[in-house]
Amino acid sequence: MVYLTLKLHHLTSKNFADLVRESSEHLPDADTIKMLEGKGTEETVLYILGILTPEGRMVGFGMYASGPWDPILKPGYADVTIKVDQDWYHQGVGNWLLDEIETLARERHSKALQTMVRDNNDVELDWVNQKGFEITNHSFESRLNVKMFDIHSYDALFKNLEASGIKFTSLAEYTQDPDIEHQFWDFWWKLVQDVPGMSDKPRPDNEKMMNMTRDVDKEGFILAVDDGTWVAMSMAIDESEGVVYNSMTGVDRRYRGKGLAQAVKVKAIEYALKNDAEYMRTHNDSENEAMLSVNEKLGYERRPGIFGLTKLI
Repeated sequence: MVYLTLKLHHLTSKNFADLVRESSEHLPDADTIKMLEGKGTEETVLYILGILTPEGRMVGFGMYASGPWDPILKPGYADVTIKVDQDWYHQGVGNWLLDEIETLARERHSKALQTMVRDNNDVELDWVNQKGFEITNHSFESRLNVKMFDIHSYDALFKNLEASGIKFTSLAEYTQDPDIEHQFWDFWWKLVQDVPGMSDKPRPDNEKMMNMTRDVDKEGFILAVDDGTWVAMSMAIDESEGVVYNSMTGVDRRYRGKGLAQAVKVKAIEYALKNDAEYMRTHNDSENEAMLSVNEKLGYERRPGIFGLTKLI
């Protein structure tokens, strides 16, 4: 009976306002759709689905993405999301979206679907388990109120590092030419290999990473430099109004134990403050105890965790 009154739509940031007249705060909005569209490249396959009532109320949301994407996908894997208005639980909306997504996946020759569910959301966890998804990893989102952060309490850390020859800069301070960009993404990949859960991921093409971050402010791409050699990085990306996302942070293995991870993260926070952000957020795998410890020392507050789940199809 639900299928007789509801309609499935393919949503974009351009048609969202015309189609969706009302939506729960728990479902993605037009800004989220636009953010998703910006995460891929021309080679990314992205479908965004909305199930709407005749009055234009969105009661279900689905997403399928394959190809170049953030997070990086293994070959044959697709990133999927399914969200249902709580007032419409147990009425077949989620099943409808999953059926549509699995059909898309088979048409695109995907062999596995991956998704994320908060570890305190028992309803969604039960549902995805029933649908054949299995937990593969556990990560945590952490948030920092940057307005309360005392940047000067780290003056001694920077004084010691700079006395040892370490300098801090950003990618924006370098001439923006292909050679520098390739050097940056080569360095990024070198550090990414040490992040838990990333060692078996395929390396994305540098050109694709450049395209995905073409409009990102490179002042937020923090670099620590020793005698001209990059030795650590932390990437701060404006995510939405008042929010900066701290993406990849890493330190060359030869330079660990010197406080560089903390230092580049502080520089990322400094970037957020200069851009009038209210808070920063980041994610870390539960196995990345070293970075979780650094975040805790900086004042990040850990939020409920997120399970990564996978279903073979």
